[in-house]
Amino acid sequence: MKVLLIDPPHKLFPGLRMWTPSFGLLQLAAYLEQEGFKAQIIDGTALPNAWRDLTSLIASSTAEVIGITCSATCLSPEALQTIHLCRKLLPNSLIVAGGSHFTLMADSILREVKDLDYIVLGEGEVAFSQLLKEWSDGGDGKDVQGVAYRDHGKILQNPRPPIIPNLDSLPFPAYHLIDLEQEAYYWHGMGRRAFGISTSRGCGDHCAYCSESKFWQGVWRGRSGKKVVEEIAYLNRRHGKSLFVFNENTFNWSRRRMEEFLEELGRSGLHIHFWFQSRIKDILRDEDLMPEMKRLGLYEVMLGIESIQPDVLDRYEKQQSREMAQKAIDILKKNGIMVMANVMFGDWNDSEETLKEIFQFVKKQSDFLILTMTTPLPGTRYYEEAERLGRIRERDFGKYDFMHPVMDTKFLSAEEVQRLHQAYLKKYYTQPRILLGGFFNPNPFKRMAYRLILRYVWENATKRPWKQPNLEEQ
Repeated sequence: MKVLLIDPPHKLFPGLRMWTPSFGLLQLAAYLEQEGFKAQIIDGTALPNAWRDLTSLIASSTAEVIGITCSATCLSPEALQTIHLCRKLLPNSLIVAGGSHFTLMADSILREVKDLDYIVLGEGEVAFSQLLKEWSDGGDGKDVQGVAYRDHGKILQNPRPPIIPNLDSLPFPAYHLIDLEQEAYYWHGMGRRAFGISTSRGCGDHCAYCSESKFWQGVWRGRSGKKVVEEIAYLNRRHGKSLFVFNENTFNWSRRRMEEFLEELGRSGLHIHFWFQSRIKDILRDEDLMPEMKRLGLYEVMLGIESIQPDVLDRYEKQQSREMAQKAIDILKKNGIMVMANVMFGDWNDSEETLKEIFQFVKKQSDFLILTMTTPLPGTRYYEEAERLGRIRERDFGKYDFMHPVMDTKFLSAEEVQRLHQAYLKKYYTQPRILLGGFFNPNPFKRMAYRLILRYVWENATKRPWKQPNLEEQ
């Protein structure tokens, strides 16, 4: 049975212009091949003419089953467009969707999208391969654990199978099914040496706004430090990658794994650089490991500060404080590690004063600011509350990208939230230390980051914003 796996074309953020192939599809394809199925991956964002080339590839496909991923709510419009395109071009193929958005909104999506046959709920390897086996044997797959489907007008969701306890048991990601030399994987400002990988699933925290925690059932699992270094070594020696971004909620959740990773990386002789996202409390816990992390290539940490207001942190259900954030920043800076401060603005209790306060907190201390808008993602407790109280203003899921206002606050309209968001980002990135740092900062990674920002500022100032060329055919 032939299987076509599609990650639809998506818009790139013009400030960064970076893209990484779907970790989920790479792992799923490897698992399907292990189970005896022939899989093909199409990364729509990497195609030279995204929608036109995708249409051609689907039309010429002989796949009996099509799997379409949607890893985030803001990517769902393109995923739905791809489902309809596949149904039009391959009317007899089975169409299956997966990923966090489809999992958390399975009922409404199956009710509204008649072109879709099944949704795989949560972790996909076991459920999807079981579906294929059922269909290969002439069954309808409706008794497979972890799938949702329509049955005589009713939407049914089968219980999920147990999660895979040991991620080391999964095969190596199917990098052989994609072209890593595609232009989309060239990270502007970082070059072809940069690449993103994912080495864990989920998070053991239960933040009210986080769809990932809900999707992965509130459990963190990670591949062993040894397996992580093996993947890095493969990408380094086969494809020349030497700057790695760990695209996951918290790379250093497990101290034991972190210690093993450092030991294996030190033993490997690899000369790399890397950065990752971390919870504040993990930085505090691992203070003694920071010198070794720095020695082996850690140059930056995206720190999940989110807010410094106690009432807002309580609403987010974050187990942290302003004092903890300050200590984590101090630890990173003491070890010469760049601080990328991740801040959320737009909670019901936020005001212009709270934004000003957190801006002052991170202005001089952080090397990079990610200022996002608090977004109630479907399926989360935060969304359910906002929906119940009638606070949601925006219904276009394409704008649930943390850069567009979705709701008002107690003190500000959505339009005012947008205005303040843009004003404070501009205020941060036009600081002299950043404008001059793109040329004169002695830290090469700071120069690299600030030049990316300078390019973005210049393009907008001259009213010549970058346009993603391969989406012109959409």
